[in-house]
Amino acid sequence: MGKSKIKDRVLLVSFQNNTDVIGLKYVQSFLRANGVDSRMLFIPNYDHSSIGAIVDFLRYVRPKILGISLMSEEFHNARDFSVAIKRDIPEINIVWGGIHPTIDPEDALNYSDYVFVGESEKSFLEFVEAVFKGMPVESILNLAYKSSGKVIVNDLRPLQENLDELPFPEHHPRGSFVLHKGKVVRLDSALFKKYARFSGKFLSIMTSRGCPFSCAYCCNSCFTKLYGKSKVRKRSVNNVIDELKREVALYPDIIYVKIHDDNFFSYDLDWITGFARRYKREIGKKFWCLSTPLHFSGEKVAVLKDAGFCFVHIGLQSGSERVNKEVFNRFVPNDKFIEATKIANEHGLVGYYDVILDNPWEEEDDLVEAIETLLRVPKPYMLQLFSLSFYQGTEIFRRANEEGLLFEDSRSKNYLRFSPRFLNRLIRLVPLIPAFLIRFFLKNRHSVFVKIFATSIYFPAIMFLEPFLWFRLSLMSFDYDVLKTMNMVMSFFYKGIKKTMFKKYV
Repeated sequence: MGKSKIKDRVLLVSFQNNTDVIGLKYVQSFLRANGVDSRMLFIPNYDHSSIGAIVDFLRYVRPKILGISLMSEEFHNARDFSVAIKRDIPEINIVWGGIHPTIDPEDALNYSDYVFVGESEKSFLEFVEAVFKGMPVESILNLAYKSSGKVIVNDLRPLQENLDELPFPEHHPRGSFVLHKGKVVRLDSALFKKYARFSGKFLSIMTSRGCPFSCAYCCNSCFTKLYGKSKVRKRSVNNVIDELKREVALYPDIIYVKIHDDNFFSYDLDWITGFARRYKREIGKKFWCLSTPLHFSGEKVAVLKDAGFCFVHIGLQSGSERVNKEVFNRFVPNDKFIEATKIANEHGLVGYYDVILDNPWEEEDDLVEAIETLLRVPKPYMLQLFSLSFYQGTEIFRRANEEGLLFEDSRSKNYLRFSPRFLNRLIRLVPLIPAFLIRFFLKNRHSVFVKIFATSIYFPAIMFLEPFLWFRLSLMSFDYDVLKTMNMVMSFFYKGIKKTMFKKYV
């Protein structure tokens, strides 16, 4: 490779296993809108043997700043990568941002030169401009750094109130690169389809920022502590539709749009109605969003269903009301959750419901209550099961430490891999097998014979019934249009089967 002529350049790095990194894409778009040459490097499968190729690439591109965005489970890759790059290219400024550095800046500063805490598009731009001009950076808001061995965390810039001011992130960011087969290469259309979520036919968008709740296990609660409030900021209908129109025009083969807001149904009916009217007329794609049981209403669902709403993601978390209230800080009655699932079922929506397992404060009776609650959910639906993770800065983390509980480090834990306890497995089976069998297993759960019988059913159900359920729900999402469903299946099949069969295999 020859020498690059551009010195003042920022390279943004992601270790996520796909290209669906909305936060980092917003940072890149904001930099570019303000005249900064910013590129992205996706490293979906980092290993030490690739570092030589990455160093060669960096010496060619010669970025002055390397910005790494990471979640806690990506910590070890980011750490090893940063140490190796700093060893070989010591003059580069390594900056960490994202949720993990936000909740634990002190840990992040052991391996980076600087850290940005919280929402930092504007602050990071100020930092970039200061570095390019050789100016001091220590007074920049949201910045954390070390001085004489002491960690300094600056005050925070107020949250971005007007989200319509932000430039749109790009589905396939221009000028991107990817680590592929041990080499850094341009992320062309073919490689984008390989590394994007569901072959790039799944468009992610956020129409708001913030969450009105402060669940004890969730990193959103850390933002509440940082900023002293839980304000949800929302975009206008015009702004959201303009972004969608741009991306759908560029990528007409998009099948689904996923709205990643923590609670899309927090919008009022007027906003929902205006959005649905324009979405149906100008976008016309099926879409998926998240809600809470408290905000999910039949009136809003009816309006959105006509516009293409097909998947809803709602959290039960624990089917035990005691656990939800006393441990998770979630004040949602089970009856309210069941009501939401019935609304989804009545309107022909695909229900995707979260449950958290491996909770040390959960007793056997709580798990029994969870199963009994799930048995009331109208089929068909699918569960998203998580193993409880203890993230630094959360109420769950604080409580576990105070009580001297031992738990797996969230920086290395696979939160999709739950323990193979009998009741955990029984929860996974609830959507898959008849209710009378679940009740039989539950009633006789202490019988060795029943446990052996249930295990003999469990693995075939996961291997065969769960993929079949996934296909059935996909067909349902397209209003039983076989041709559209098969188009989706051909794009999603490998990753969909891999996710359902292997990611949560225990």
